[in-house]
Amino acid sequence: MSSAIDPVCGMEVQVAPEALTLLLDVSSLAIADQVGRHRGATEPGATGERFYFCGRGCLLDFQDEPERFLDAAFQPSGM
Repeated sequence: MSSAIDPVCGMEVQVAPEALTLLLDVSSLAIADQVGRHRGATEPGATGERFYFCGRGCLLDFQDEPERFLDAAFQPSGM
């Protein structure tokens, strides 16, 4: 089974059907072309990137400020 990194806290998350995810069209964000920004998984036929989260709190924080957590300068605090 593969894993992804939660962009908010930096925790490793298992990529599974029951995982908390968000498909985000990053092309509309100011940091879309930023070198070194956090990147999500791409899916065939989907517009955007899929991000995986360890819990509801991280998902909600990300929804409020995606640019903050995708910025290359952001360092997750860990859990």
